Amino acid sequence: MIRLIAAIDQARGIAKAGQQPWHIPADEQYFREQTTKFGARVLMGRKTYEVIGRVLPLRTNYVLTHSRRAGPGIIAVSDVDAFLHTESEDIWVIGGAEVYRQTIALADELYLTLVQSDFACDQFFPPYESQFELISKGPVQKEDGLGFVYAIYRRQL
Repeated sequence: MIRLIAAIDQARGIAKAGQQPWHIPADEQYFREQTTKFGARVLMGRKTYEVIGRVLPLRTNYVLTHSRRAGPGIIAVSDVDAFLHTESEDIWVIGGAEVYRQTIALADELYLTLVQSDFACDQFFPPYESQFELISKGPVQKEDGLGFVYAIYRRQL
């Protein structure tokens, strides 16, 4: 199963000037909890890996890159379509915008944190509303003055 996980603002924004423009510690914990389930395998783009700056512990880290050299603790992936079509185990796609765009057509589920604000982002999660149906939505939570909701969507049949 392929799952995309992201925190998005009201305009589907995920980043501004290369960084997530909000800080919600509860969402960071949620991200850790979710991505260590179902095989604990994460796929990210090279830029996302560089922003994170380290290997995510307790998970197998795949990085989409044109470089043939993989750093310590990462497995380089050069062709995302081939990788996702040949993998039989669960995988979490964790960003960035281009990797989400390339993988959403293959995704089975979306785990989205819906941040209730618009941050004028310059990187966006792809449109998903017509392809996925909401299967779970938690209550509105607040942290550091921001409202947010955890939602899970499944591909429509």
